[in-house]
Order: sequence, then C-alpha cells, then structure tokens
Amino acid sequence: MKKAFCLLNHTLTEKQIAELKSVYEAEKIEYPPPEIAEQWTQIPPKTELRRSDLQNIIEWLFNAEKGDVLIVQGEAGSAFAVADWALQRKIVPLYAATKRVESEERQGEKVFRHYVFEHICFRKYSYFSDLE
Repeated sequence: MKKAFCLLNHTLTEKQIAELKSVYEAEKIEYPPPEIAEQWTQIPPKTELRRSDLQNIIEWLFNAEKGDVLIVQGEAGSAFAVADWALQRKIVPLYAATKRVESEERQGEKVFRHYVFEHICFRKYSYFSDLE
C-alpha cells in the first residue's frame, strides 16, 4: 500500500488529496504526530542547520518505504535536507506548485494586501542534473 507522508505547516486540501490518490496512487495519508509537527514549524533560526534539528523528523519518516511520497514544504534549508534524504531512499519528495492571487484594499492611508494561494499541482523535487 503506497502512502503519502505530509510534512507541512497545514493539512492538505481536498484537491491535493485527490491528486495524491489519482496521480501518485497514495492509498493512505499520514500526518506527523503533534510534537513532530510542532518541531517542523519551529526549526531554530541559528546560523547553521544541524542533523540534530531534524533527527526526530527523520525518525518519524523511517516508516516510509521506497515508492511512497513525501510532501515537504517549510523552512527552505530543512525542506531541502529532508527532500535529499528522501531522494536517496527512493521516496518521492513533492512540493505544491501554487498560483498566487493578490488583492489590494485601501482605507485612507492604509493599504491591505491579501493573498490567496491556489493549488495547481504537486511537483517532484529533483536534483538539477536530473532535470531535462
């Protein structure tokens, strides 16, 4: 049974779930336990990322098998490191490609910008050398 592991700062939308099932043939979607989810949202912003910053997250992912998918988005360096870990193990790391729709509202001297992100599709993380 193919699984999709979600390492995001939010839950998946219905459109994303449908894509995971139809395109990537994921039969089960797994979210991290609360303590792992919290750790993912709070990667320490120090000068260098360390293995220890990601160790618990990687341990949670040890249930992933070759061919499973992993949606990974968040702090750029951490997402890159986890995607690299997945690629090395033949787990398919994905990120969401979105369309951003912006609107602006003015109230006197104040300007309010609103952004709506619409899911377009998932894309596979790839090494540059593997791109066509």
